Amino acid sequence: MVNHAVTDLREGADDVSLAVVDAVARQRDVDPVSLPPLYEWIEPDALDALLAEDQRTDRNVRLEFEYAGHVVLVERTDELTVVVDGMATPAADSSGSADQAA
Repeated sequence: MVNHAVTDLREGADDVSLAVVDAVARQRDVDPVSLPPLYEWIEPDALDALLAEDQRTDRNVRLEFEYAGHVVLVERTDELTVVVDGMATPAADSSGSADQAA
């Protein structure tokens, strides 16, 4: 059975681009600095601006792209969600521990 939990950006974390890199790193079980630069696939500032909490309107935003050989889905509804390869990546809470949803 595939775990379809997602990574949610917690309150106070604004950089969608950092959440994407972190989610892919967790999916690969590597340090985020070992990944290639995100800007080789997508413009990080544009990604952050498009999905920023303060830019949110009544519409939901959903963006899918490839990064470092992974399919990344980023969605902004009431919360920001990052899914890598349709698979779960544990969400870090404010204490730094990981939550695993089934």
